[in-house]
Amino acid sequence: MPWTCPECKRVFSRNKQAHSCESYDLDPLFAKSKQGIRDLYELLVSKIDEFGTMDSRVSAYGVTFRNLTTFMSIFPERDHLTITFVRDEELNEFPVYQSYHHTKKRWSNLIKVESSDEIDEQLIKWLKEAYEITG
Repeated sequence: MPWTCPECKRVFSRNKQAHSCESYDLDPLFAKSKQGIRDLYELLVSKIDEFGTMDSRVSAYGVTFRNLTTFMSIFPERDHLTITFVRDEELNEFPVYQSYHHTKKRWSNLIKVESSDEIDEQLIKWLKEAYEITG
């Protein structure tokens, strides 16, 4: 049964889920990024918004996106976005550059996005699958 934090009103899949209620502004995340990195972020978010209802939360280092649990995080860097997304399996194919066990049943997979061309059908498919398995 989902649990709602009484302070920040976020909904979690587990009762009294550990989390931070603190929220941050998006703009400072891009303060050290090259021009165009924020545009990549906005493009990617416009694509994933089509998946359905989700919650996003800005932290000091990135933005997490949740269905019932987190399915993706975006971390703005100087010249790219680092995207982490969950899967039921490890991905060992380009452009994934790292995979590790996130939980006993889930893998986290990391991708760097440097241009809009890299926000392609394959990436969106992986992100949609991540959204679906966390719902």
